[in-house]
Amino acid sequence: MTQRRLTIILHWSLFMLLLAMIKGGSANEILRWVYVGTGTLWLAMTAAKGMLGKPGPKLQGALRQAYPWMHRGMYAVLAGSVGVNAAALLGWVSLDLAWNSLLVLLFAATFHGLFHFWRHNVLYDNALRLMMPRFMHKIL
Repeated sequence: MTQRRLTIILHWSLFMLLLAMIKGGSANEILRWVYVGTGTLWLAMTAAKGMLGKPGPKLQGALRQAYPWMHRGMYAVLAGSVGVNAAALLGWVSLDLAWNSLLVLLFAATFHGLFHFWRHNVLYDNALRLMMPRFMHKIL
């Protein structure tokens, strides 16, 4: 399995886990451990092999220069959320803090998704094709 394919699987798995945990208002312990494990795996892979995202040639100016920092910021928010949820599962911090970290991650992920939707539909740089599973490419 390639790094890109594994990244796509982890990206969408974490998104679905995040939605599942937030929808219920509080996630069961097994779901939260799966979230922590999946997030840890993705963060470890990124630390070892680097980030895959690139701004693309059509992204210009300040957004092009900010892109790597926004990308790192998303990883930082994910790392914070994974860490806080792991600490909450171990009883080191309150569940409220873990819940708030999930909401912060969802907030950041919303803007992350909107940014790439904008890139795909305004700049026509196929930004969504890079992270969508291949079976969904025909609808983009």
